[in-house]
Amino acid sequence: MIRGVTDPLLEQPRAFAAKVARVLGGTPVAHDRLTGALSSGFDAFLNQLFAEGWVAPREAVDALAGRPGFVWLAEEPAPEGLGVPGTERLTSVTVYGMTADTSGPSVDAESLRVRSHADLDAWHEIYCEVFGVDTRGRDDWHELHDALGPTGDDSLLLLLARVDGAAAATGGLYVDGESAGLYCFTTHERMRARGLGSALVQAAHEAARTRGIERAVLQATAAGRPMYARLGYEEVRPLPMLVAR
Repeated sequence: MIRGVTDPLLEQPRAFAAKVARVLGGTPVAHDRLTGALSSGFDAFLNQLFAEGWVAPREAVDALAGRPGFVWLAEEPAPEGLGVPGTERLTSVTVYGMTADTSGPSVDAESLRVRSHADLDAWHEIYCEVFGVDTRGRDDWHELHDALGPTGDDSLLLLLARVDGAAAATGGLYVDGESAGLYCFTTHERMRARGLGSALVQAAHEAARTRGIERAVLQATAAGRPMYARLGYEEVRPLPMLVAR
């Protein structure tokens, strides 16, 4: 099935990407089958483009204009398309659209919330180390958090778990109207198998419930899919994408 602009599994990241572009002054992408904006010179997650039809990998490269980014595709790319000159930076990835209701145990989500610049620096360090993100994107996240975090419009909730005072795991919740999306969940390799990821997901659900939101959506990697399934997430379908780091 070819999916485009109305795909409900991508409505959340599309709304988040649009908000990021407004805050960071992103440049709209000029392409007849791709929408989105380029908002960061360093962080692929902050540059998300969305296909409204078939897009060749080389077209995705041209639209990204040398920046890192996520390109959500309407269909799987042809393997030969990734072998043409100029596509060396691209990786074809499949993630899994999953949804769950936000019911669950009551947790103290506020105690895990990133509030200070020091908290955000610790959050960003783990995020960069595990996901392989360029650390120079830190200023973009500070600007976003100032605008969208607890001192801004409060649509973005970043979560940080610590072990013995050391930053260990991250998560994020973006709220758009009655929609809640979970993003950036990861745990430092040394701190895994301690339930930190599950605790952060439950904290995100608690935060969503306090806003009257009963359903959450996420796009899970193959590695993360089992944890989300244990927490009640149901897989809807795979979602193909191209990632340029």
